Amino acid sequence: MNEFYLEKNLAALPSQLAALIQNPEKNFEGLHSQNLKTNPTYQLTKSKVGDPTLELDGVWIHSRFDPKKEAERFATELPHDGSERIYLLFGAGLGYIIPYLLEREKVTIIWMEPYQFFIKESFQIFDFSKSLLDEKLILITGEGLEDQLSEAVKGKGTHPISFVPHRGSWQWRESDYLKLRHTAEQMFHKKDVNLATLTRFEKIWAKNICYNLPELSKFRPVSDLFGIAEGISIVVCGAGPSLSESIPDLTKYRNQFLLLAVDTALPILNSFGVEPDLIFSVDPQALNSQYLEDDSGNGILIFDPTSTYISLRLEKGPNKGFVTSSPFPLIGLLERTGSSEIGSVPFGGSVSTNAASLATLMGAKSVFLVGQDLSFTKGLAHSKGAVLEERLNYLETRKFRREKHNYKQLFALPQKKVTGNLEETYITNEKMLIFKKWFEDHAKENPWTNLTKFGAKLEGIPHSNFEKEFASDEGEIKTQTNLVQSVRNRIQSQLKIENPFFDQKQLVSEIRSTTEALSEFVSTVKRGLVVSQRIYNQIQRNQINPKTFSEDIKQMDSIDEQVSGKKGLNEILSLGIQRVILTITEGYDDNLTLEEKENAQLGVAKKSLLLYEGLYESVRSTKRMLTKSLYRML
Repeated sequence: MNEFYLEKNLAALPSQLAALIQNPEKNFEGLHSQNLKTNPTYQLTKSKVGDPTLELDGVWIHSRFDPKKEAERFATELPHDGSERIYLLFGAGLGYIIPYLLEREKVTIIWMEPYQFFIKESFQIFDFSKSLLDEKLILITGEGLEDQLSEAVKGKGTHPISFVPHRGSWQWRESDYLKLRHTAEQMFHKKDVNLATLTRFEKIWAKNICYNLPELSKFRPVSDLFGIAEGISIVVCGAGPSLSESIPDLTKYRNQFLLLAVDTALPILNSFGVEPDLIFSVDPQALNSQYLEDDSGNGILIFDPTSTYISLRLEKGPNKGFVTSSPFPLIGLLERTGSSEIGSVPFGGSVSTNAASLATLMGAKSVFLVGQDLSFTKGLAHSKGAVLEERLNYLETRKFRREKHNYKQLFALPQKKVTGNLEETYITNEKMLIFKKWFEDHAKENPWTNLTKFGAKLEGIPHSNFEKEFASDEGEIKTQTNLVQSVRNRIQSQLKIENPFFDQKQLVSEIRSTTEALSEFVSTVKRGLVVSQRIYNQIQRNQINPKTFSEDIKQMDSIDEQVSGKKGLNEILSLGIQRVILTITEGYDDNLTLEEKENAQLGVAKKSLLLYEGLYESVRSTKRMLTKSLYRML
């Protein structure tokens, strides 16, 4: 064993990671705590050819005869065509396969390992220091594995990935290494969903925020609701297929809780005469306004700034309420006019995750989930009575029945199986599994109980029923009813505060100054577009005039510096060009041709061109939308 190698390898790592590997016995929590409470007792032995090998619990982690030859044979089976590639290792034992993979050009090796003693021992056999410093070899271990992996693949979004399980490690502790694979699959599915969402909605989000500003300036901040519901229960109502079967319970115990419904559940609740207290809306699509358009109840709107602007311009429907903050910089125009913080509500990709988070922030003693199936319960894609289903009344023909529409929704994404609360099996898909994991990941810090009749089991969240959770004694019912009504009154009183939270005159000034700045900025961006196009054309045609090319590069550097100096404007404009930003920063280069990918210089020029094309389009559209909102406020 080589202590010098160990020191070099540890020196090539961040100090926190080096300390974790140096003292692996201190990290036996989380992933493998159920199976292993202390550092396993082991001793390296020499194989027949003299190289170290290891036996754990009767399992040989590497060959007893020749571990290097075993690793080399396995490495030759892994794909490699000379192009960029990632090898994602789920365990590597003492690391014998890694040197063979490092010999290959254009590869990145990511080693995910739950047991740090393996890494420490390998560091005493091999010198990986240069590869660790160059980030050709990346270690992922300890806490936050999904976040570590996401960071490790940043900038490599289109590189093919080979999953490489280490046979000896899996034979020893298969369940732990299988969890690593599930973590990786979950992360990549999430990135795919997020990318698809950005591509589809980036311009709609920007449009909605701009167009919502005049109406939102009359709303109250959602922070007014934080802590307001102490001592009572809140039921968060989703629109899963089983919602209609929970209606009798919602009706029976209605006075004992505050009802926070997602907007998609509103028509279903209305059809059964159940009126929610709060209605959460976050979806940017125009269709979502139809969930609200016929509502004549007293439900109060909780509105995300990116939700469709049409919802706030309906003749009927909720038109007063509370606005949440947003991670998008455009909301800064509104935030700067408020007398304090608007308030942020954690989100997990669906309106139900937002609503559950808000219920916790409101300080409820108990938060109950209803209609949170996260599966296609009884073969249904959505609850009976939902807007999508009702719209089919107008679309049905002899060749297009609602059953066919439901079938298409069930198979829009690859189907997965999920276990229910009674160990029954349901069909779901990757998108709903992301939401399921979000609930499970946030279960410890939230007082959630699942009252959903059917659907996926949420690990870590107890499952119960209304009869068990709500009072049947008349005295207790009266007490709970009075407490809930008191909270309702306090919420209503927040909306009746005479002094507006947002200063509309200041908002007009903010919008006006921003549009003026955009008018000046557009000329700089247009020059950048022209020069980047000229540089690209010279490289593509291989007709580079050294003098003019050098001048263009200098001019491009100057323009880049001017553009980067406009940090505030760039943050505002970035919302509409997320796809372009990902192309540049994450390596999602499907906007590049094969020629541009093979020619590094041409690829860089194309990315510069894409950036300025995106900025030019975004600055013009943002200025136009803000100007329209400004006219509506004058």
